[in-house]
Amino acid sequence: MTSVPYNPVTLDADLTATYLQDARSVTAGLEDATVDLWMPTTRLQAMETLWVLGHRLQGTAGLYGYPQTAALAGLLERLMEGRASLPETAVPQITEVLERAVSCMNMALDRIERGEGEGDVGLMFAHKDGPQHVTALLKAHPFELKARDALSDLREEQPFAVINAPIWEDFGPEAAELTAALRQGLDSDTPDLTALFRAAHTLKGSSAMVGLQDLADTGHALEDLMSSAREDGIPLDRALPLLEDGLNVAEAVLAHAEGRLGSQTDRVQTYRASVAALLGGQAPALPVTAAPTDTARSETRLSVRVDSARLDGMLDDVAGLVASRARLNGLFLRQQALSGSLDAAHERVQRTVRDFEERYLNPHLTPGGSMGTGTGAGAGMGSAGTGLAGTARPAGDLQLQDRLADFGALELDTYDDLNILARAVTELSADLTEIRAQTAQGISALGDELTSLEKLTRQLRVELSRARLLPVSRVTAPLHRWAGRRDDLTLTIHGEDSLIDAQHAGPLGEALLHLLTNAAVHGGQTPAEREAHGKPGRLQVSVSARVADGHLSVTVQDDGRGLNFEALRQRALQSGHASAGELATYTGDQTAQLVFLPGLSTAGQVTQEAGRGVGMDAVRDAIARMGGRVNLRSQPGQGTAITLHVPVAQQITDVLVMRVGTQRVAILASQMQGMSVLEGEAPAGSVDLNDLWGEAPASVRYVARVALAGENGAGTLHLLVDEFLSLEEIVLRPAGTLLGSLGYLSGMTTLNDAAGRAFPAAILDPAGLAQASARGVRRAERRTAAPTDTAHILLVDDSLSVRRHVGRSLERFGFTVTTASDGQEALERLLAGERADLLLSDLEMPRMNGFELLRAVRSSPAHTGLPVVIMTTRAGEKHQQLAMELGASDYLAKPAEERLLQRRLTALLPAGKVGA
Repeated sequence: MTSVPYNPVTLDADLTATYLQDARSVTAGLEDATVDLWMPTTRLQAMETLWVLGHRLQGTAGLYGYPQTAALAGLLERLMEGRASLPETAVPQITEVLERAVSCMNMALDRIERGEGEGDVGLMFAHKDGPQHVTALLKAHPFELKARDALSDLREEQPFAVINAPIWEDFGPEAAELTAALRQGLDSDTPDLTALFRAAHTLKGSSAMVGLQDLADTGHALEDLMSSAREDGIPLDRALPLLEDGLNVAEAVLAHAEGRLGSQTDRVQTYRASVAALLGGQAPALPVTAAPTDTARSETRLSVRVDSARLDGMLDDVAGLVASRARLNGLFLRQQALSGSLDAAHERVQRTVRDFEERYLNPHLTPGGSMGTGTGAGAGMGSAGTGLAGTARPAGDLQLQDRLADFGALELDTYDDLNILARAVTELSADLTEIRAQTAQGISALGDELTSLEKLTRQLRVELSRARLLPVSRVTAPLHRWAGRRDDLTLTIHGEDSLIDAQHAGPLGEALLHLLTNAAVHGGQTPAEREAHGKPGRLQVSVSARVADGHLSVTVQDDGRGLNFEALRQRALQSGHASAGELATYTGDQTAQLVFLPGLSTAGQVTQEAGRGVGMDAVRDAIARMGGRVNLRSQPGQGTAITLHVPVAQQITDVLVMRVGTQRVAILASQMQGMSVLEGEAPAGSVDLNDLWGEAPASVRYVARVALAGENGAGTLHLLVDEFLSLEEIVLRPAGTLLGSLGYLSGMTTLNDAAGRAFPAAILDPAGLAQASARGVRRAERRTAAPTDTAHILLVDDSLSVRRHVGRSLERFGFTVTTASDGQEALERLLAGERADLLLSDLEMPRMNGFELLRAVRSSPAHTGLPVVIMTTRAGEKHQQLAMELGASDYLAKPAEERLLQRRLTALLPAGKVGA
């Protein structure tokens, strides 16, 4: 191999990072394909993959200015090019070449990462005897080079899924899942257009991010259709046929990406034209034919790569488990032997007791069935050699007994039945003592073995959990490519070596793409604006990841213009999510949370990236489904920081179980700082879990000190509970849809009571508990005396349907409602003395409009304090400002949500006058 002169190349840090990310994915693919060469069933595909990856790295390295790496990759490409097959005898030789080449490539990448350039890669390869192995391979297995397109008549170009194998590993299952969800949603009786719209939006964004433009265009067209149907631009029944066609096109594009179908670009363009025609009020073009089904396509499964060292560690753990099982089996056999000894001792006791009962407790029952003649216990006793009382003895035995009688007590020991019984009992006692000692030893050994087994099991569980983990770099790799295509921002990413569960990688990547898109679209400023604020010319966006307490925290921060608080308030008012009076009291943090409202967007116009009302609410929902949460901070003119907290994996962790009244709750053991008995007053800022759960407190209370992470550093939260129960190892699961909105829950688990019955238990989140406690205090401060009077509301609107609909809602809230058809009628009723505790009025009405009514009411001395709420379709700033200047108490946009209407009216009514 000819060595190419080495000239160090200096690239931009972002370009270098992009090259390293792509090149390392190629070398990893080369290693995997080398392994597949050894399997006859995968050898041809491995040869194809090696050729593709060699070709890919040659082009990439040459493009980024690393000619030596490109030359070595080109050598691998030529070794595979044109080979119709590879005999099994050639596998060891070609493996030698591949392993040396990949090793040199990795060494070059390490040098580049350290800022030293690629080095002399050709010389590295020569030092590893690479050229000699190449020569030996070609001598032993020569082949004729052929044009690459002659290798297969079925393929014009490599499929997207092959060329971008690392990307497709994550994107392919995600895209298939999204199209399946779209089809399932469309097939339902009442399609949820909002959910379907989000799925189409995600499909479009993800496809654009990975570079599959045909699918991105199809997703965009689907999004346009669903947006129009959702906003009643076109009837749903007219949109459904084209929506079905769009899914067929999307599935065909995916099939083409996998190499199962030909190019679908023309078909995509035809479909886009059909959608545009329908949205423009014209008849759509011919429907797009359905994609052929692939019955052989197997179910998509999650796949992860596991480091061989980690597999070795797990195998060691399994070997330990096998040895532990063998030791437990030995202990079991010992316990079986002890059980046999215990059974034998028990049988001896029973036999001895039975003999004694037959002799003395019931002496009339002898083994021979004859009746004894003696009376009393003494009459039945005899020496050991006399046999049973009353039994006839042979003459020889009588003579022997006479001779024995000549011996004195000191000359010969004699045993009667009591002696025999005592000796038997003594022996049995010794046997039982020995069995008891051996049992105690066995139990102790069993306990030690169970402890060892528990450690091994825990270690294996940890290793298996880690085997599912991926570096965050797998999630952020598409973000590098996304940023590389933009010239308006600079993206820096830190903590890419942090780990995340493979099943969370896809949703997390989508969420981060949403956040980066929002930063670019909503936070971007012109160079002149940035220069005026002393900022760099390009928007600076950083993504930082770190792991703590089993959770991955990813923060996306930019130095852009920050959130537009005025636009957020205006959109919230227009959408009926909040009133002008409420919005006027919002702090900056509360206003920032409005970005999570569904369907809200502050973009001035609809583009492919923004303006459709899909973004932050989709991010929050995706993170919540993973059992996580989202925190947001924004300073106008300074930028925005959004932090995503998600579990690293489906956690198997230790928790401290506590009793709160009749309930059982738990806290992560890693968050515990201490426990103590409550003596005297509770610490300031304590959270009483009995109040939160509505349980009566016990006479003796305990305090749990829990670590509380915050933006200003770590702190401590004090929890008041009734009892500390036990430390348990549990599987932490997400709280689910029903309980997911409770911010003080980290998740749920299942515990067992003393009888072995399972019951659910809540795992508490300290940060959420602190927030819930603060809200509870504010509610307690606002709590007033019980109402004594039902409020009367005068509803003014020129629309009969509005008066009926809103009036019925107010009556359901418990209010007494009277109505007026315009401002003149309402004013006349008020001046005539009709009771009204609150006036709810429209703006645009005949005879007297809402502005005129408001001025007249405020001019009346009897009604200067009457709360007046304007509810209108005119949600513009000009209308709001005039109404508030004239003395309106609040301003609502139609149609107002019922909960908002009830909340605002209740807040404005005088104390003691609320709904019945």
